[in-house]
Amino acid sequence: MTKKASVENKTLEMKGRAEVLVGKVVGKAIQAKGVADQVESDLKNAGQDFKEAGKDLKKAASRVKKASRKS
Repeated sequence: MTKKASVENKTLEMKGRAEVLVGKVVGKAIQAKGVADQVESDLKNAGQDFKEAGKDLKKAASRVKKASRKS
C-alpha cells in the first residue's frame, strides 16, 4: 500500500471515530456516518492488501516459470 493511501485510509478511520464520539453526544445520524466511514476505511485497506497480494502472487508465478525453464 502506498504511503499516501495508508494516510488517507487512517485519516478516514480517525474521522469516523470522531463522528462516532460526537454522535454519542449529539445524535445517532452522525454516529452512523462515523461507523460508515470506519467501514469504508477498512474496506479500502482490505482492497489495498488484496492488490498487493496479487502483485506478490504474480511475482511468485514469474519466479516459478523461470525456475521451470532452467530445469
